Amino acid sequence: MNEYHLQHAFNARRKFSVTPCGHNFCLKCFEKWVAQGKLTCANCRQSIPSTLRINSNHVGSIRIAKASQRSGSGEYLPQLAHRIRNQDRPDKAFTTERAKKPGKANASSGRIFVTSAPDHFGPITAEYDPEKNKGVAVGETWGHRIECRQWGIHRPMVSGISGQCKYGAQSVVLSGGYIDDEDHGEWFIYTGSGGKDLSRNKRTNKQHSKDQTFTKLNQSLRLSCLNGYPVRVVR
Repeated sequence: MNEYHLQHAFNARRKFSVTPCGHNFCLKCFEKWVAQGKLTCANCRQSIPSTLRINSNHVGSIRIAKASQRSGSGEYLPQLAHRIRNQDRPDKAFTTERAKKPGKANASSGRIFVTSAPDHFGPITAEYDPEKNKGVAVGETWGHRIECRQWGIHRPMVSGISGQCKYGAQSVVLSGGYIDDEDHGEWFIYTGSGGKDLSRNKRTNKQHSKDQTFTKLNQSLRLSCLNGYPVRVVR
């Protein structure tokens, strides 16, 4: 796989896959690469899983390119219902008009300040920070969890693990949500996700009602641990 293969893949409107180290490859080319028993990045030679996520940014670009060809205008502006563009969002969390109508008061995230992908591993460095050009430093604090999302540190609004079961986990939040959680500063015990009855009025229940399993988010965190992927920690 090389630059020619990637360019050919774009011309052919193929899908791109992205590695934990941040390199993009044509999905079909990558599958051929793995079929040869090669589990290292073709660019930097870091170890990679046998299954990669589709790069959603490239998928969006391909869809726009296809729509432009169909329209013949060479320009396409997608119309997405009930979606507020990032640049049109306020800096603080807010409630959309759509959420207000049925009586919901769910807060929506304000503007995302960084350009890192949702499945980005490792620190948010200056290259992803067009606002301050400094990145996010270790020890930085915010007033609300939603701000962690806005700065790309931890994307989910509620879940304590941000990750994908076939790709890995990018971050965790230490909130003491489980009775077995321990935080000792330099090291901690993180219980994981699931195993509690959160039905009806038990949303803050810390007692386990069943065993956890290595599925979904727990599997993503396990995968990052096994492969040595960096995991951001929020307290």
